[in-house]
Amino acid sequence: MSNLLQVKNLNTSFHTEDGVVRAVNGVSFTLNHGEALGIVGESGCGKSVACLSIMRLINHPGKVEADGILLEGNDLLQFGEKNMRSVRGNEMAFIFQEPMTSLNPVFTVGFQLQEVIRLHQGLNKHESWKKSVEMLKMVGIPHPENIAKEYPHCLSGGMKQRAMIAMALSCEPKVLFADEPTTALDVTIQAQILQLMHDLRERINTAIIFISHDLGVISEMVDRVIVMYCGRVIEESETRNIIKDPKHPYTIGLINSKPQINEDIEKLVPISGSVPNPLHMPSGCPYHPRCDHAMEICAEEMPEKTEVSSDHYVNCWLYSRKGGQIINNE
Repeated sequence: MSNLLQVKNLNTSFHTEDGVVRAVNGVSFTLNHGEALGIVGESGCGKSVACLSIMRLINHPGKVEADGILLEGNDLLQFGEKNMRSVRGNEMAFIFQEPMTSLNPVFTVGFQLQEVIRLHQGLNKHESWKKSVEMLKMVGIPHPENIAKEYPHCLSGGMKQRAMIAMALSCEPKVLFADEPTTALDVTIQAQILQLMHDLRERINTAIIFISHDLGVISEMVDRVIVMYCGRVIEESETRNIIKDPKHPYTIGLINSKPQINEDIEKLVPISGSVPNPLHMPSGCPYHPRCDHAMEICAEEMPEKTEVSSDHYVNCWLYSRKGGQIINNE
């Protein structure tokens, strides 16, 4: 796999009357052709904002800065809005979290697909309609000719999500952002949507950035995982390393907080404390007020990025030369 997307020191802030909220702080990562990358963390950790920033979809009062957002070597920060409109849809696409509100209720599903295809691929009315039906068929919607003529309110939640996926993939983008694509769907439909995305990735070699707070879903879908907390990347590695051998106390807490079935007792181990106010972030490591392994240095300095094993990185003083202890993550 060759390099497709490079994000270098991405920062996104929102200037409010009460102060500056730094939603994304120094995020860097790479994405290869055909790779699936997961970004996980609690609600409000900056997952979605980071991806919207990459697509240049952050409006005032938001401000996006970075050392570079390179798509196949081209810095998207240098693109004008006209060029970015061409990139969105053709090169990069976004599946939003809530399909019920992402589709326009006053137009048919087929018309909305047509608009995307005609805008980005220049097909005429007949050709774009034919491709719209083909895309609905590709994502497993039965009787696609009939469904294309229906309005969104006539479709179930699962079919709306499939229609959104069809729209996102209609121009065969190189990068697909999927923001909690199975939220509000029942378990059976969730499994179908995840299998669909896996199959489409195999078929057209689209790289996927999968945004989720559910490590169970992530473990089934992606090759590599980035864990975020308070707008920062705190751990990054291959999926099996994150799931089987997490290093950062927060990552361990995320995994342990998922209900475990043990005989007749279902145990839930929550992470203590709460996410800090983004307007009043703690000094040093933002996780230290909630961390059971916090040391004096944790409250004083931001931890440095440390490679703990091959291609496994963690931002935590426990694993640096300044630290002094390694925790047992059992």
